Amino acid sequence: MLIKNILNEFEADWAAVPTVEKEIINKLKNKTVLVCGNELARCFCYALMYLNDSKALGIKIVVTDESKDRLYCYNQKVFERDDILFKDFNSLSELNNIDYAVYTGLCGEQLELKSEAFIFEINSVKAVAQTCARLGAKAVVMSDSRVYGKPDPHRVYSENEYADICENMTESFDSEIFATVENLWSCYAKSFELTILRSGIILGACTRLKSGLENVFDSVAKGVPCTLEKSGRKLSFVYISDVFKAIFYSLFVIDKGVYNVSGINSLASTDMISAILTDVYEDKADITLVKSENPDFGGCAINSNKLIEYGCSPTVSLETALELCVMSRMSDNKSMALPHNHDGRLSSIQNILLAYLLEVDRICKKHNIKYFLGGGTLLGAIRHKGFIPWDDDADIMMLREDYDKFCKIAKDEMPSSMTFQTNKTDKSCFYEFAKFRLNDTVFATGFAKNHKQMHNGLAFDIFCHDKTANSRLGQKLHLGMTLFTRALVFNKWNNRKAENGSKIQSLFTNVCKALFPIRFSLWLERRTLSFFKRKKNAKYLYDGMGRNIYNGCFPIELLDKVIYVDFEGYKLPVPERYDEYLTFLYGDYMELAPLSTRLGCHEIKLCDIGKYDGFKLKEN
Repeated sequence: MLIKNILNEFEADWAAVPTVEKEIINKLKNKTVLVCGNELARCFCYALMYLNDSKALGIKIVVTDESKDRLYCYNQKVFERDDILFKDFNSLSELNNIDYAVYTGLCGEQLELKSEAFIFEINSVKAVAQTCARLGAKAVVMSDSRVYGKPDPHRVYSENEYADICENMTESFDSEIFATVENLWSCYAKSFELTILRSGIILGACTRLKSGLENVFDSVAKGVPCTLEKSGRKLSFVYISDVFKAIFYSLFVIDKGVYNVSGINSLASTDMISAILTDVYEDKADITLVKSENPDFGGCAINSNKLIEYGCSPTVSLETALELCVMSRMSDNKSMALPHNHDGRLSSIQNILLAYLLEVDRICKKHNIKYFLGGGTLLGAIRHKGFIPWDDDADIMMLREDYDKFCKIAKDEMPSSMTFQTNKTDKSCFYEFAKFRLNDTVFATGFAKNHKQMHNGLAFDIFCHDKTANSRLGQKLHLGMTLFTRALVFNKWNNRKAENGSKIQSLFTNVCKALFPIRFSLWLERRTLSFFKRKKNAKYLYDGMGRNIYNGCFPIELLDKVIYVDFEGYKLPVPERYDEYLTFLYGDYMELAPLSTRLGCHEIKLCDIGKYDGFKLKEN
């Protein structure tokens, strides 16, 4: 039973953990993971099963609890799978190998039966921690921000800062139990590595986790009035996929210790939550804020700077997290789009990109140059008959002879409002592929904004697909040399050390980077890409300039003939064998990307489209 056949699209969104790098995910291959906890644990197990199905990782999942009766929260069909096994606490002694343990306990749960919860939690920690100690398994323990106690209204807490414990035992119970669990785990962690993650309030569509906002989500989805207690202070929130990302980083990247986990722009009071929902849903969000003596929101404001320093940055904003939770409760959620990307500019950006495409089409027809829509633009043409709705860039691809010809005539053919950019025309630019840039605009990623001398206007990318060797050995050598020369240029340009997973290769690359002038490395990269340019019997191509290089090579026949398909009301060229080519790039290319990743393919740090805001093409 494939897990995606059990999950809906909202569950599949977080189960796919799409923002965790595959190099990290692959470290779970053939490992055994012990999981213990409630709803968050169930969701994490679904994520592991999803990775097994989609990545063929062969992870063995062992779920443990006091008894199998407590697994009512799971879809029982999952226990028909070969990759998941249940062991009660008394049977854990039968295990002879556990690589990792993930303990979620009461994280994300509302504590009602206080004494029973305390006793059960202590027994659970004891059973799992003793197993980790016996087998030397690395453990990640989920706690949450309630551990900090009753916070001051205006404080944001770091890992070693605590509020005073409330004198009222009923109010302080949550913080006491989380503190006890953390301390108990630390007592056991003498012979194994332990990382503790303290999350903000976890939001997750279709997770059954309790954030305290469930009534609000239901009411907004139905468009009926509701009330929301004023929190009296700011709280930290985090979407469940960012929690999973932190868990994976804890297993493989960061040092052992204690870390806070929160989302993007996630510091908010309930007043701010109401304002965000009202901004997105307008009249459907009829929310009345009410005062309460004891608002039902445990937790406090926390920062996750320590975790971010290890490269584990959150990826889902609070606004997107809230909308996903509301969408999942709508009877017709297909009609609801995620928030407009780039502060409402996305429609204008796509119209500008379409103008680029039509201008390129005109030039190529005039000069008899063959080109195709490429990458996500090709995917959008086939799947959406236009742009992917959340995409913010456009790509075309050419073969080498057409690309070289295009680069010679493009500068003289483009209107004055656009600039043709290559590493020859812009001395501050070291991209190997060509771009059109729109003058008097700014559209810079976190990477590009650091290169202020380079033209950083709204861009349109032009890639070349080059011939490669016919033999597998020759292809492997060509691919390796391409990646090496690309690393030389990129790391020299950005004054970064090369780190490709191999210490020897990284050392060699860094030595060459230091010795070679960047223009020499660029020349070497260009020669490498076009090494087989004159090969007459070439059978394969590869995308040496783009991200698809990691897919390897593909038959040259896939980019032989052109057909025209509808794209935003115009006819534009795609490969005749687009199905084979898109399958090579994306696998099941008709399956939509996870919901929370439909945020545009670039993280734009600077965006100003000036007079082009509201730009529309004249009707053809």
